Amino acid sequence: MRQIVRSHQALLLAVVAAALAAACGESPRGPVGADGPFRVGATIDVGAAPHGIRFSPDGDTAWVALSGEGRIAVVDLSESAVVARWEAGEAPLDLVRVEGGWLVSQFRDSTLIRLDDEGRIVPGAVWDVGAGPSLFTPGTVRGETWITTEFSNRLWTVDTRGGAPRTFHATGDRPYPADVMWDGSHAFVPNLDAGSVSVIDLLNGELDASVEACPGPPGGALTPDQVTYVVACGGSDEVAFINTASFAVTGRVSEGLGPRPFSVAVPGSGRYALVNNAGGTTVSVVDLESRAVVQRLEVGEQPIVLRAHPDGERVFVANEISGTLVELAPTAGSASAWPAPSEAEAALNEVVVLGMIHSGHETSETFSLEVVRDLVREIDPDYWLTEIPPNRWDRAWAEFEATGTVEEPRVRRFPEYMEGLFPLSRELDFEVIPTAGWTEPMSDFRAAYLDAYSRDPERAEGWAAYRAAAEASAEALAAGAADDPRWIHTDAYDDAYDIRMRTYARLFDADLGPGGWDAINASHWGYIEDGLDRHRGEGVRFLLTYGAGHKGPFLRELRKRDDIVLLDVGPFLDRVAAR
Repeated sequence: MRQIVRSHQALLLAVVAAALAAACGESPRGPVGADGPFRVGATIDVGAAPHGIRFSPDGDTAWVALSGEGRIAVVDLSESAVVARWEAGEAPLDLVRVEGGWLVSQFRDSTLIRLDDEGRIVPGAVWDVGAGPSLFTPGTVRGETWITTEFSNRLWTVDTRGGAPRTFHATGDRPYPADVMWDGSHAFVPNLDAGSVSVIDLLNGELDASVEACPGPPGGALTPDQVTYVVACGGSDEVAFINTASFAVTGRVSEGLGPRPFSVAVPGSGRYALVNNAGGTTVSVVDLESRAVVQRLEVGEQPIVLRAHPDGERVFVANEISGTLVELAPTAGSASAWPAPSEAEAALNEVVVLGMIHSGHETSETFSLEVVRDLVREIDPDYWLTEIPPNRWDRAWAEFEATGTVEEPRVRRFPEYMEGLFPLSRELDFEVIPTAGWTEPMSDFRAAYLDAYSRDPERAEGWAAYRAAAEASAEALAAGAADDPRWIHTDAYDDAYDIRMRTYARLFDADLGPGGWDAINASHWGYIEDGLDRHRGEGVRFLLTYGAGHKGPFLRELRKRDDIVLLDVGPFLDRVAAR
């Protein structure tokens, strides 16, 4: 009997909820309520028409642009209270930290204005950027951020060190706020009236693609692994997923979304995307693994802007009509970080690092592709960490499964994968983890830069220093056979290779940005570290394969970890030789 009563109550509540949702223009589709990965935390009254949100590095303070009253609200998040208000011009839509203060977008005035550190308007510090400057990108990259101007079809690059806009790129019709990849290589710009997403190569100043995404896209966000751009489709009440390498739409979700999805935030490790339904009162939570809405949360009238908090867990939403800033926090047990095993359960993982010689494997007798395959058989990894960009792996694997070969151009460059990994996947039981931070714009920019540097008379001295270091490195490497795997897997080999790369980094890294030696190794390592962390304490074996020159930097990082055992390659080579 109690079960029947509860069922009738649940039905009544569902009918009431549906009626309320319909009255607000909200679709009753999908799960609504507290059961799910997020909960509604603090609700803070901030002022009229809040939009852009910025956080202090420690996450204790938020600055919220109040477009309805021409001010910035300074919010103490620990107290859930507004502690100051700054005058901020005409319809401020967003703000971003710059050297010595802030830049604030003036949506109705076609300008960016400057505030000092205390929130005072700096006289004369005004830049005309075209009609409708809206929101800055969520983060900065190497001292740069970006902002779209909605009615002049531009994406501006802003120098946060100098505190001023510098140059712009053309977009599609009526661009909305953009997101930019970790290395500043690509900007993804949703164009509301064009129904497209412009993919702009920021390093080389080119339009790489115009993706026909969906009707009326007003916002989107990149996943932390940079594989997918999740775009909100306000004209069709759905979200679309765009691969960041092929620029193809790889899927869509509509069930469980409310009216007019507007912006997207992907916190933490990237398990969930939060999408605000600006035509109603909810935020939808999309599970990016299943690509399904798993929760909808009531947050207030016209949720307009979402921002992920620096803690990597929470998301805050600004509600334009309610005038509130609402905290969305993970529920107990749903934190996005990979859980650490208990001390009793933890077991050390094993890691084997193989330095590859790529095309050299095709001609070498001592380190041939057959030797590579036999080494992998002897190592017998549970996980294979590869020099494949994450955003290119799905296509490569799908091609291999469908046809037995791979056409994806970046993956095809690696004989050790084409003739090793893919065939061995049918023989051994391992999981592939793609970890390369390589992007095509970065590679193209680096090649053009080095070519220009080598031919620049004013840089002849620097180029001569690099060539001398390269020759010294080659001489040191000649102490052993270049293709001898026993020599390649020594610290002496790494030291010899470093002679050239230390000079390379000193001369070129500052200008190359993401293509610099230290930067690209840091990018690769970020993905490698994530793979190791995800399986911490499982007592499994990892194989890490990269070009031999990367081996030294990775080993230095691996030796800092206390949760792994590094296995020497020598015994595996002995077993191969004994076959």
